Amino acid sequence: MADTASSRRIDKPVDKPVERSAGKPAELDEELLARVRAGGDASDAERNPNRDVLVEMARRGLMRVLVPEELGGLGRHPAEFIEFTHRVSYEHPSTGWVAMTCNEEAEIFAAHLEPETVSGFYALHPDVVIAGSGVPRGIASPVDGGWSVNGRWTFVSGCTGADWWVVANVVDGTMPKQVCHVLVPADQACVEDTWHTVGLRGTGSHDVVLADMFVPANRAAVVENYSLPKPNEHPFYRLPSGLRFPFPKTGVASGIARRAIDEFAALADTKTPLFARSELVTRPDAHAAMARSEALLGAGRAFVADQLDGLWETASAGGDVTPQQHARARLACSWSVQNCIAAVETLVTAAGSTANFTASPLGALLNDVRAVAGHFMVGSYQMDTAGRVLLGQDSGDRDF
Repeated sequence: MADTASSRRIDKPVDKPVERSAGKPAELDEELLARVRAGGDASDAERNPNRDVLVEMARRGLMRVLVPEELGGLGRHPAEFIEFTHRVSYEHPSTGWVAMTCNEEAEIFAAHLEPETVSGFYALHPDVVIAGSGVPRGIASPVDGGWSVNGRWTFVSGCTGADWWVVANVVDGTMPKQVCHVLVPADQACVEDTWHTVGLRGTGSHDVVLADMFVPANRAAVVENYSLPKPNEHPFYRLPSGLRFPFPKTGVASGIARRAIDEFAALADTKTPLFARSELVTRPDAHAAMARSEALLGAGRAFVADQLDGLWETASAGGDVTPQQHARARLACSWSVQNCIAAVETLVTAAGSTANFTASPLGALLNDVRAVAGHFMVGSYQMDTAGRVLLGQDSGDRDF
């Protein structure tokens, strides 16, 4: 049979970051990226992240990229964080996703607990990996000296590779609801093996179940539901959650799409389709697929970068984000992810039967990028909500 999968591997992404001041963190070097890729197959097979890679990232500060410096983090611009997730996801999508979510949980921890608790914790645990869930799926009841927590949290990415978990709870009996964020030691006996998927298999996004877990008062923080984090001078913390959490997902999706483009280019150099007289690289349909994919990826990244710049300028000046700004930012993130899916789908179609074999990464990349859009912060329906707001209608969504 003339169909053959390319055996050539791509060493690193070739596109340049479009975000202003968005180079990858200096702490993320080629040696670490190579380790991410080398451990990818085993991570996917085991359906859990590579603990050693996560710990090495934490040692370099890459598990607290968005935590302000004064609290023990790197305090980087979110555009740099997007580029970080892009580069890691290019090497292995699941590791990129876990690195992204663990950074988000660290940000939740740093945003809500007392500053002295956060800075003291990082001083004692500089290499810590924090996973968790910001969705209030548990119940926190006040007890002497702290809280008793009960609940089940789904999609806790990286829970099997983490040292600590941050989980959100509704405070028992409160109306309107108050939310209690708690930091608890990661106990693998509390993990239920529920992550059996075809996309982002290596994220270990299992359920975490806590029963009558005591949490001391200094490792908990209570806030009004859907409120902003406690006052903080860092611009990122002035943004509502609906704007802090969609942007990083675009880095994961764009890293996957870039990898698919490069894998397709390598395949096109070597594959001669069945009954064809020349390699795939000479065919007009391959040319069109490559051009369309590049345009989809580039347009999505540029839209995201433009909206992020505007939000950052507003937050840095202490201003309030307008509903129109919020809607365009959420639109940019969801549209960018959908563009990445369309780019990979285009390439898989143009690759022909090769993409159906496990020897080619294209089929797995399509499953992975589709899984990104499963997150509610970047789901396709967010674009409809944004359109309502841009037409002056109520969003109907408390996250807006």
